[in-house]
Amino acid sequence: MFHSIRHAMKVRNLQINIQSKILILGNGGLKHSTTYQEDDFLNKCVQTLQKIDIEIKQLEKKKIIRISGTKLLGTLHFEIDE
Repeated sequence: MFHSIRHAMKVRNLQINIQSKILILGNGGLKHSTTYQEDDFLNKCVQTLQKIDIEIKQLEKKKIIRISGTKLLGTLHFEIDE
């Protein structure tokens, strides 16, 4: 059991938290560096999640989507350029 806990502590969790009710998980992977900026793969994952967060906020501002409790409602299809 101790081995599993130790291994889990080396995993980086990336997420978007919307109004403390909706959690969008992203790819994190194993920690190979102190910060995500030092790891090219993790840095790209974080940048993608940041773009998704911005897109969701813009769609909400334009009233294309809305947040109702723990749900995102509306047209949720969008593309993120890499």
